[in-house]
Amino acid sequence: MNARALLLLCFLAAPAWAEGPTKAAADDSSPEERAQLEQRARLMATMQIAEALGLDDAATLKLKDTLTRWDTQKAPLRQEMLDLAQVLRRAGRGDTTAYNQVDPAIKRIQEIRTQLQQIDQALFQQLSAGLPPQKKAKVALVMAKLPQAMREMVKTGKALQREASP
Repeated sequence: MNARALLLLCFLAAPAWAEGPTKAAADDSSPEERAQLEQRARLMATMQIAEALGLDDAATLKLKDTLTRWDTQKAPLRQEMLDLAQVLRRAGRGDTTAYNQVDPAIKRIQEIRTQLQQIDQALFQQLSAGLPPQKKAKVALVMAKLPQAMREMVKTGKALQREASP
């Protein structure tokens, strides 16, 4: 079995490997669920970018390693943004203890989004270095569509978990 087929199989089989239903209706996922989602997101990104570039198996595995390195830079920022979003959710539900944290949380979320955008731009520069314009355009389109595809993946995963829970 070639590496691309193995990556695709892992991506498609990931929901079946889940350890069963958890608190799917809650706003926040457990660390295990988040780790599984991040792994699925990385596999999805790898497969879509590899397909856009027409990469062979060895190059696809190298791309996977590259994306993993960039994701390790983004992970602490995403976690901080999730924590700050919890503050905003608490304040939105009327928790008066969170009210004084709203403005700093919003400001920090905006800063984090800027940092994440800079990391994504650097990743694009690395992935598109030396590519002809057609392939560079394909990578740009895939990277632009990935956030929406990942949001849909999360929604689908939560819906499946809700259906599986008693």
